[in-house]
Amino acid sequence: MIIIFGLLFFISCGSVVNQGENYGNLLDSPEGLALTESEHEIGWGRSDCTTCHNLDNIHLIDRTGGLVDIEVVHDHALQEGVSGCAACHGTNGAP
Repeated sequence: MIIIFGLLFFISCGSVVNQGENYGNLLDSPEGLALTESEHEIGWGRSDCTTCHNLDNIHLIDRTGGLVDIEVVHDHALQEGVSGCAACHGTNGAP
C-alpha cells in the first residue's frame, strides 16, 4: 500500500510548466492589446474581468516575441487587479 501511494506521489510531481491562458500574440490582433468585440465576444461589455480570467494564470509567458518584460506585466496584473486591465486592454466595451 505504501508503495502504491509513493508511486502516485511521484507520478503527480510532473515537470509541466503552467503556460497560463494563451490567446497568442495580442500585438498581432487588429487593435493590438486593446480588446475588440469580435475578439472578446463572450466577455465584451463586462468590467469584471476576473469572472473569466484568473489573475494568477495570466501573463505567464511572453507571446510577443520578447517585446515585453512578462514578469513585470504579471506582477502589475496581480498588484492592480481588475482596475489595471483597462490600462493595457482598453475598456472592453464597458461603460
